[in-house]
Amino acid sequence: MYRLRYFALLFPFTLFGQVDTTLYSRLQIEEVVIYEAANGLSINSKSSTLQVNISRTELRKAACCNLSESFETNPSIDVAFTDAVTGTKQIQLFGLAGKYAQIQVEMTPLVRGLLSNSGLNFIPGSWVHSIQLTKGIGSVNNGFESMTGQINVELLKPEDLVEAAEAPGAEGRGDIQLNAYLNQGGRFEVNEAYGVRINKKWMLSSLGHFSGRQQATDINGDGFMDNPLGYQVNGMLRARYFGQNGWEGIYTFHALEDVKEGGQIARAFAPGTNTESLWSSAMKQGRVAFTSKMGWVNPDNPNQSVGTIFQLYSHQMKGSMGSDLPATLHSQWGGAQNGGLAQILFQHGWGTLSQTSSVLFLRDQYDLSITHPMLGQGQPWVEQGVGLSSEWTWSPLPSFTAVGGVRYDLHSIAGHQFSPRFHLRWAPGEKHTFRFNAGRGFRMALPLLEEWGRLASQRTVEWFQYGQVLGGDILSLETARNFGFSYQWSFLLNYMTGSLQADAHLTQFSKAIIHDYWTPGVRAIYPTQTQFGSERPVMTSATWGASLFYHVDKRTELRIAYRFQDLQAMYVMPNPIGGGYGRMLSVPFVAPHRMMAHLSREFKGDWTLDATLQRYSKQPIPGIDPWAWPSVDYAPAFALLNAQIRKDFAHGDLYLGLENVLNIRQAHPIDGAMDPQTGSPLLPSDPYFQSNFDATRIWGPIFGRMVYLGTNIVL
Repeated sequence: MYRLRYFALLFPFTLFGQVDTTLYSRLQIEEVVIYEAANGLSINSKSSTLQVNISRTELRKAACCNLSESFETNPSIDVAFTDAVTGTKQIQLFGLAGKYAQIQVEMTPLVRGLLSNSGLNFIPGSWVHSIQLTKGIGSVNNGFESMTGQINVELLKPEDLVEAAEAPGAEGRGDIQLNAYLNQGGRFEVNEAYGVRINKKWMLSSLGHFSGRQQATDINGDGFMDNPLGYQVNGMLRARYFGQNGWEGIYTFHALEDVKEGGQIARAFAPGTNTESLWSSAMKQGRVAFTSKMGWVNPDNPNQSVGTIFQLYSHQMKGSMGSDLPATLHSQWGGAQNGGLAQILFQHGWGTLSQTSSVLFLRDQYDLSITHPMLGQGQPWVEQGVGLSSEWTWSPLPSFTAVGGVRYDLHSIAGHQFSPRFHLRWAPGEKHTFRFNAGRGFRMALPLLEEWGRLASQRTVEWFQYGQVLGGDILSLETARNFGFSYQWSFLLNYMTGSLQADAHLTQFSKAIIHDYWTPGVRAIYPTQTQFGSERPVMTSATWGASLFYHVDKRTELRIAYRFQDLQAMYVMPNPIGGGYGRMLSVPFVAPHRMMAHLSREFKGDWTLDATLQRYSKQPIPGIDPWAWPSVDYAPAFALLNAQIRKDFAHGDLYLGLENVLNIRQAHPIDGAMDPQTGSPLLPSDPYFQSNFDATRIWGPIFGRMVYLGTNIVL
């Protein structure tokens, strides 16, 4: 809620007639507080980019246990599982994996390196203050990795907690916020946020999180857990500084440990079965990071400022997947990423013209290893670079903004990289806004690590190139250019506000890492690049969509959206005598059509009902026909309905929700897990299991209908 304070003044004159003001000489009108409810999703009409702001109001509409689950009511983002064993969720923007969007926490990297696969799971939803989603190429000053867009997450800061407790309308509430969550599948979660003012210059806060699952479930009876067991301990300490003469800063220390264990359940097999003969997966991750952000605004010229960002981090991971007996089905992971970054930004404005420039130094030291029957061991490497960027904004009229930027990076592996970007905004009227953007970005991939959960398969892993499948060489470079156009119309109907937004985006890759599943029993990973003299991209994403938001009345909000996305990549057809030729094919696990409807209704007594219906069209998935190439199956179209009812109290709220109300389930998410004749679970030693096991052809929910209960309390 936004709080606006207005103080009434008594004037010694009247507008109509004469009044003896001495009668009111001792009258004092108390402070008037006006509350304005913020929309859960809103578009910044003044921004040159298509930026969608997601507030805490929106985050409360779903269970939202972590950042990967914070987009379930957003029509622009898809959330999908990578496999049916590890429980890892990844987001998709324009049909492309989240790794192609620049995902940051307060403008510092989040989803990159060893966090590419699971970084979203390490930001609890109750820590999030707001999310800014930029569709299309991002600012050059934020880094070189933005290809499809940018997601910036703003966490709760010390002043958010302290000022809420000190506000006149706090009604006795304190500065401690607690959140608890429990669902039908045995998942529990506890979060805390605490802030305290030390003096006029310093405030401190802590963010804490503990979650886990100790109850193994197997709804479909295939002998595999529906969700992995384990726990996560996650904590953050933050110090806020407000100095004199325009100085301020925030300092953050973050530490976590995450443990996940999945696979087969011993009780599904005969008593006395050796646990070493069961198929299992395990992953343990730990992270320590420190971030310092300092800024100075010239007191004599607010249009001039300098900012610095420093970050140091260390991330470790260790995992395994498969069965000890027989050993040929077993693989082990080990890895560490130690690094940091330093960035200096300078901003200056001259009326209608302003610029922001940046110098960035980035260094990462990787030490990864893997034990797998078909892959090499890997070797350590260092990735570092220096980036120079400058972005200029010209706004001669309130209705027109042009932003041009260029970025140059000298990268230890990618070499010299230029990333120009351009944004244009034109608002011919107060209710209409047009935007256009174009630009280029690049990233360094970790081909196997970014989708390590897809090793849950008996597919033969093939890497035909001379480089490392773990990354660290020029073959891991991916480059793309993005073009986008959007239109926004704000209207008033029956005295209620609404908006219509439509956009179209095209992303073209000249270099990309392809994960090829179109040959049954094979997972081929290879880099592709545009051939010299050819303008044909090796991977493209073409998408367009529209969304309608309308306040039906003062208590009811309605949101309807549709999106079409066509994602294709250049696949190499296998040739038994060597070589092969490229062919553009649809990328699996991407639904071409997605529709969404969201309804939010407030009732008397501080009750709120939220319901979200999403429909996914049929989508291509890898087939099992050994004689076909490409071997393509199609997952059926399905709909997901989520609903939640919430009761607000003076010191918090209580909410009860139901995910997957229609109880949609993928009947057999793991191939080869059960005997085709008897339907009983199989051990990894069974020949049918060894020939057909594949947990990566997942397209829908596994658990089915899920009930959850949660509460937020302010003390």
